Amino acid sequence: MPLADLLLPFLLTLPAYVANPMAVLFGGGTPMDFDRTWRGRRVLGDGKTWRGFFGGAGSGLVLGALLTALWNSGSEIPLWATERLLLAFTILAFGALLGDLAAAFVKRRLGLERGAKAPGLDQFDFLFGALLLLLALDPRFFAATYLSGDRIYGLLLVILITPALHRAVNLIGFRMGKKKEPW
Repeated sequence: MPLADLLLPFLLTLPAYVANPMAVLFGGGTPMDFDRTWRGRRVLGDGKTWRGFFGGAGSGLVLGALLTALWNSGSEIPLWATERLLLAFTILAFGALLGDLAAAFVKRRLGLERGAKAPGLDQFDFLFGALLLLLALDPRFFAATYLSGDRIYGLLLVILITPALHRAVNLIGFRMGKKKEPW
């Protein structure tokens, strides 16, 4: 199995990995649900803000643009391929945060307060949101990146390392004082 097939899915997922914690760093301000409730509970809660959403997505896009520039350096990649790569990075960054929003919605429906543990949901919400949005909006790119040949093993690697990366980033955020819980 070529090492590139193992690493490419991870490298292409980096904007999703970056968008999620950067939303915490940029967070604060107006909640996305504008303090509204649904069936007696907040829709999303105070932890999901417009500033965090767009700051996180913007961070993922900046990383995506840098990755695209690195990819293009020294090569003659057609403009359509560059545009498609940037579009995929955009989808992954926004999808990660939409997955996080969906998890917050589910946690509020389950009666869990902000910061409460939800094993599985907390670790994979952003990843599955990113991958599902990419699959829905660009299934050919998704298949070529994550399912083609041995790249399926790269996708499995991404899924397997996500909980450890999630935990490490949350510990860093906790020690920085940006998160109230280390999980």
